[in-house]
Amino acid sequence: MSKEKMESLEAVCVFIVPLLLAFPSYMLGYLTEVVGNYILYTLYIACSILLTKYNGRSWAEIGLTRHGLPSSLGNSLALVAAFSATRFLGADLKLSTAAQSIEAVAYYLFYWSLSGLGQEILFRGLILFSFNRWKGGNVALLVSTVLFGLIHFTRYSAFGVVLVSALGAFWGWIALKSKNILGPIIAHSLFNFLFAFLLVS
Repeated sequence: MSKEKMESLEAVCVFIVPLLLAFPSYMLGYLTEVVGNYILYTLYIACSILLTKYNGRSWAEIGLTRHGLPSSLGNSLALVAAFSATRFLGADLKLSTAAQSIEAVAYYLFYWSLSGLGQEILFRGLILFSFNRWKGGNVALLVSTVLFGLIHFTRYSAFGVVLVSALGAFWGWIALKSKNILGPIIAHSLFNFLFAFLLVS
C-alpha cells in the first residue's frame, strides 16, 4: 500500500473514530450536544495535527501556512459576504436575544470558532490534502465535501446539508488553489457565529 493511500485512510479514521466514540454517549444522554462537540472538535484538531507530524508532514502540507493567505482569506470572506447578502435579502433576520448578553456572545464566539477550526483542519486540511496527494484534486474535493456534509446530517434538513456541503466544496476549492486553510478557518468560524448564533430569522 502506498504512503499516500495509507495517509488518506488514516485521515478518514480521524473523522470516523471520534464520532463512533461520541455519538453513543450523546444518544444515551451522557453528553450534551455542546460538550460532545467540544470533545469532538478538540479531538479533530489534536488528531489531525498529531497524524500530520507522525507521517512526517509539515503543517504547511495541510494548509497551515502564511503562504497563500491573502488569496485564501479574501476568497473565503467573499463567499461569506455573498451568502450573507442573499440571506439578508431572502429572510427577515434579526439579532438573537441571546446576543444581548456579553457572556453569551463571548461563549458562542469561542464555541463556533472551535467548531470552524476543528472542521477545517480535518476536512479542508488533513482529508483534502491527503486525498489530493493520493488521488488528485477532484477526488479530494469530492471526499472532503461528502464527509463534511455527513457530519451535519443530524443537525440540518436535507436542503441544509446540501447548502452546507456546497459551502464546504467552495472552501475546499479555495484551499486547493491557495494551499492554505487559514482563510476557510476564519470564514467558517465567522459564518457559524453569524448564522448559528447572532442572527435569526
